[in-house]
Amino acid sequence: MKLLLIIAIGLLVGTSLMWLADFEPGFVLLKYGSWSLETSLIVFIVAFLLLLVTAYFILRTLVLVKRAPQRVANWQLLQRHKRANKALTNGLITLEEGRWADAERLLINNATNSDTPLLHYLAAARAAQKQDATQRRDAYLALAHQTTPGSEIAVGVVQAELQIAASQKEHALATLQHLRELAPKHPHVLHLLQQLYQDMNQWQGIQDVLPDLRKRHVLAAAEVETLSSDAAVGQLQSALLNQDWALMSSLWQQLPSKMRQSKLLLNPYVAGLIQQGEQAQAVELIENFLHSEWSDALIYQYGQIKHGDSLKRLAKAEKLLINNERNPWLLLTLGRLSLANKLWAKAEEYLRASLDHGATGETYQVLAEVLMAAGKKEAATEMYKQGLAMMVQHTPITI
Repeated sequence: MKLLLIIAIGLLVGTSLMWLADFEPGFVLLKYGSWSLETSLIVFIVAFLLLLVTAYFILRTLVLVKRAPQRVANWQLLQRHKRANKALTNGLITLEEGRWADAERLLINNATNSDTPLLHYLAAARAAQKQDATQRRDAYLALAHQTTPGSEIAVGVVQAELQIAASQKEHALATLQHLRELAPKHPHVLHLLQQLYQDMNQWQGIQDVLPDLRKRHVLAAAEVETLSSDAAVGQLQSALLNQDWALMSSLWQQLPSKMRQSKLLLNPYVAGLIQQGEQAQAVELIENFLHSEWSDALIYQYGQIKHGDSLKRLAKAEKLLINNERNPWLLLTLGRLSLANKLWAKAEEYLRASLDHGATGETYQVLAEVLMAAGKKEAATEMYKQGLAMMVQHTPITI
């Protein structure tokens, strides 16, 4: 349509010029020094137009020739980008297929020609890790950061995930702590940090990150509460293991009153009280808890307390038989308390009942002590043998 319009205009102009030439040809004289040119107006106009058209095409040709190298370069760059994008797709497919070396080669060979070198280097880092090539992995991550400004968080997250997968926990922790300084509110960084702290049993770290986990809704409220409880238990158990009674007391005082009623938290705290000689406080906490809720671990510890009024404790423990008459841990504790009060017959009765409902090597040992104290040496020897056999049977052999 455009071509037809141009032809129509050309014919119209040509016809007009021919009409003008026939009607009034005109006269043009050009003179320069001794040189002169005389022609009709129509011929001059036609010659001038032809000269303009020729000049236009010459200039256009010169421009095209000048731009040709850049156009060729742009075309070659476009082709390289196309090849790089295709290599990225094939590399990712190869990576998912588990051909790590081939994927790494495809991704790296075309990374510099890609519009998205970050994706090439990150995927290549994963391929290198699958080959246990951690040095190449770190080199690719460094290149990813260098080639893409503003990618520090993305590269850091991938680096931390790969370090965790490679069991480089200390390195991963340093990476995540740095990322948290850069982006304190980043939910995935917080989540990874929480999981790593939990895996490394760094309970104080979990307590530090919990407020942000709750505020950023990284975890559900129920999960946050469970994690908070687990962290508190872990801290108390660590203090118990290190016999750091001052830290244990400080941790206990910082706990909300509701959490102090949890048997998971009471168990290590009561154990610590018993070890440091705070028997009366341990007894009070156990009795208060067992008044409303049951715990095998706490009733067991109740029998471990050596000092105080053991007869009074025996009477209180016997009241618990109403709802727990078949509980082996309660029966073991009753046997221990009876032994402490030199009630040999009662102690033997409770301990044999405990064995009937859940035999342990420890129960055999306590029963042997009772029988020995009652003068039944042969029976005591037999109990020692059975207890030792059970302990050996349940002890794993290490080489």
